[in-house]
Amino acid sequence: MNRRSTPLSRRGFLLGSGAAAGGLLLSACGGGKSSGGSPGKSAGTGGASASGFPVTVPGKPGSTTVKSAPKRVAACGYLRDIDLAIALDAPLVVATKNEVFNGFAPWQKPKGKVELVDQTSGVPIEKIAAAAPDLILASDDYSIKTDFAKLSRLAPTLGYQDSAGSDQWDVMIRRAGKALGRSAQADKLVSDVRAKIAATAAAHPEFKGRTFTFGPVGADGSVFTISRGADASAEFFGNLGFHLPAKVTALPESSTPNRSSVSVERLDLIDADVVILTFPDAKTRTAFEAKPLFKKLSAVKRGTYLAIDMPTAISLAFPSVLSIPYGLDVMTPKLAAAVAKLG
Repeated sequence: MNRRSTPLSRRGFLLGSGAAAGGLLLSACGGGKSSGGSPGKSAGTGGASASGFPVTVPGKPGSTTVKSAPKRVAACGYLRDIDLAIALDAPLVVATKNEVFNGFAPWQKPKGKVELVDQTSGVPIEKIAAAAPDLILASDDYSIKTDFAKLSRLAPTLGYQDSAGSDQWDVMIRRAGKALGRSAQADKLVSDVRAKIAATAAAHPEFKGRTFTFGPVGADGSVFTISRGADASAEFFGNLGFHLPAKVTALPESSTPNRSSVSVERLDLIDADVVILTFPDAKTRTAFEAKPLFKKLSAVKRGTYLAIDMPTAISLAFPSVLSIPYGLDVMTPKLAAAVAKLG
């Protein structure tokens, strides 16, 4: 498992605890895989034309200057840098493997050959160097302060705008679009995603005003819940008309911003019109759903409790122009069926 402390706390939120994170992330870790073999020494320029070079994108830990249209792109972040490259038809040749997925996330459909390299012990500098990239996307790299100098010696490296994990999805795609010379394509992607969100909300006016809670149950039985509207997941549901109950927003935050710990004796705190939980494995889910206090929740009794798989939970917690449409397609019918039971 990657031992970088900052990303662990955020990833650990989805998995419930550090211990749970370790168990699941390790089970997904392994040697680098490829969607079609190791990359050759050349790559196409993708499906869209690039222009406007040289270009400089301000950011942290430093600005990124790209002198000409990239022909070989590396994605070195936790997850969304791959999303950015694929969405923008970038010539992606190598990417760090996400620990949760045995390969690519279900919304990631790369074109051509992309080598996935293991990042168990951090970003694999040697393997990235061997791919000879001329642009490195690392805006979702939670250890970029440590990695930036090393990566920048290989190629221009795009970090984040504000801080690790805090850049909004539209900011991320537009910054990547500028670095790739594809700003118009990035703007179109943002417009398309916003239109899909708006259309979904308009098609389901019954969502408006309904309450929800969302969080993970860890393998150790720990329970966390989203407790602040600023969280990416809360924004996802908020855009559809849902909102967090006051009893949840009143909870103290845990060490992970926008999330709170809930004791197993106070499961009533996560009750809402719709309760959404995710689990690291079937055994944990079965044990949790058997708890008498859980069975007493109003949402459980009326059938408005939803258990979602980890990929779907990640698509909501780490939003991008690719994961948001995926999350909408998966969650909308589930939410509609649940809300229909509310009367």
